[in-house]
Amino acid sequence: MINDKIKIFLADDHKILRESLIMLLGQESDIEVVGEAQDGIVVEEEVVKKTVDVLILDISMPKRSGTDVAKNLLRQLPDLKIIFLTMHKSEELLAEAFINGAKGYVLKENAFEELIKAIHAVMENKVYVSSLLAPTLLHGFLENEKKGNALSLREREVLKLIAEGYSNKEISNMLMISVKTVETHRASIMRKNNFKNITELVLYAARNHLIEI
Repeated sequence: MINDKIKIFLADDHKILRESLIMLLGQESDIEVVGEAQDGIVVEEEVVKKTVDVLILDISMPKRSGTDVAKNLLRQLPDLKIIFLTMHKSEELLAEAFINGAKGYVLKENAFEELIKAIHAVMENKVYVSSLLAPTLLHGFLENEKKGNALSLREREVLKLIAEGYSNKEISNMLMISVKTVETHRASIMRKNNFKNITELVLYAARNHLIEI
């Protein structure tokens, strides 16, 4: 039944890529492309008018960046799943994408192999990161392993949820603990690993498979 299909909105400024991806996704019996756009402002205007399960979004969009589009749309549509489809391989942009609410990050060069897997992963409330980024996530971080900083099971749960973009209040509801307890765990996690910011926390979570690659 068509109503059971995963509804996809595709946003990229390259027309040929959009057309190719629409053909790819159209071959899947459980996926339906319900819209497309080539600039960030149009994406925001169109997605709110439709029923969209997954927004596939380029980071480098004309008129409004993909990260700004993600932040703006998630304020209005908190259940929207966003997958960034991009050529950018930097650790900083990867972390920024998840901080701004993305659930997936797929490289354009590997889109035809991974995009459908990413869509199914985020629909199962998992996080998906392109397999090509595994070496990037590892590079430069192994030497920063700390001794005597083992996280408790609860701290690992909190770290995972922070890395996936949830607020302290949302984490408190999910784990059935107080916001103050979440804040205490958060401070302990940052201190034990000497994290300077949330970017470092997200990269640590990805490298240690607390968010799925």
